[in-house]
Amino acid sequence: MKRPFIIILLLSAMAGFVPAMAQTGGPGDLDALYQQIDEAISQSPQYTAARKRQIDACRDSFLMEKDMEQRAQTAERLFLFYQPYNNDSAFHYAEVCIDLAESLHRPDLVGKYRSMLAYQCSNVNLYTESLDQLHKVDKSALDSTGLLDYYKAWMHVCGELGSNTPRQRLKQDYYDMQDNYRDSVLMVTKEGSEEWYHLKVDILCARRLFQDALALSDEWLQKVKAGSHESAFAAFYRSMVYDHLKNHDMTCYWLGQSALDDIKCAVTDQASLLFLSEHLANDGDAGRARRYAEFAKSRNLDFFPRLRYYQVGPYVHVIDKDCEAARSRADLVLIIASVAATVFLAALAFTLLRLRRARAKTRNG
Repeated sequence: MKRPFIIILLLSAMAGFVPAMAQTGGPGDLDALYQQIDEAISQSPQYTAARKRQIDACRDSFLMEKDMEQRAQTAERLFLFYQPYNNDSAFHYAEVCIDLAESLHRPDLVGKYRSMLAYQCSNVNLYTESLDQLHKVDKSALDSTGLLDYYKAWMHVCGELGSNTPRQRLKQDYYDMQDNYRDSVLMVTKEGSEEWYHLKVDILCARRLFQDALALSDEWLQKVKAGSHESAFAAFYRSMVYDHLKNHDMTCYWLGQSALDDIKCAVTDQASLLFLSEHLANDGDAGRARRYAEFAKSRNLDFFPRLRYYQVGPYVHVIDKDCEAARSRADLVLIIASVAATVFLAALAFTLLRLRRARAKTRNG
C-alpha cells in the first residue's frame, strides 16, 4: 500500500519543475479581458467612425455659429475632442481659440487657451514651443479655471523636461519645479476632480502609502462613467499603484481595462496598451504582445505621425527582443522539465527494480 503513495509523492514533486503558464489574476479572468481587447481592436474602425461623427457635428456647429464667444466655446470643445485623438487638429483649434479670445479682448481666455496649447505641446515633446506659450501668458488676468490650466501646463512640462534630461542636477531642478506647480494645482483644483484624484494618488504612491492610494482609487473609479476616457485614465493610475506593489496580475488587469476603454473611445494617444504589451512580452505571450504593440504604434502614428514613429518604433523593437528572450526562457524551462522527467523516470525504474529484486530474494530465501 505504500508504493502508490510514494509514486504520487514523487510525481507531485516533479510537477514543481513545470511552470504555471496559464494563471489568471485580477478581479476577473485576464484571458477573458484580453479577448475583449482583441474584439475591441477588430471593431476599432467602428469606434473611430463614431468619434468622427461627433467631431463633424461639433465642427458644423462651429461653422454655423455667429456669436464670437459661442464660437470660442465651440472651438474649445473641438480642441477637447481632438486632444487625445489627433494632435495636429488639436493644435489648430487651440490656435483658433487664442485668435478668437484675442479678437474678443479677453486676456483671461487668451491665457487659458495658451496654457492648453502649451500642455499639448509638452505632451508630444515640443518643450520649446510649450515654454514659449507659457511665457506669453498674463497670469494676473487668469481666473481660477485659467490658473488651473496654467499650473497644469507648467507642472507637465517641468516633469517631462526632468524625465528627458541626462543631467542629474538639472533633472532634480525640474522635478522640484514640478512639485511646486503640483502644489499650486492642488490649491486651485476642486477636491474630487479628476486632476485632484490623480495628483493625490501620485503623492500617496511617492510616500509609499499604497493601500491609501488604492482606497482613493476605489473612490475615483466609482465617480467616473464606465467605458469613458475618464475611466481609462483612472484605471491607468490604479495599474500604477499595483505596479508599485509588484502585483503583476492586477497591474495587467487595470492596464487592460484602461486600454479597453481607450480603444472604445477611439483614443489614439495610446499608453496603457503599450505598457500592457511589455508585460505580456515578459510573460512569454509573444504573439499577443506584438499585436498590441503594433496596434498601439499605428494609433500613435494617427495621433502625431511626425513624432510618434520614433517614439514607439524602438519600443516595439524592445518588445520583440523581450518576446525572443521569453521564448528562450520557455524553451529552457521545457528542457529542464524534460531532463527532470527523465531523471525521475530513471530513479523510479531503479527503485522498482530494487524492490523487485528484494522481493525475489525474500521468496528464494
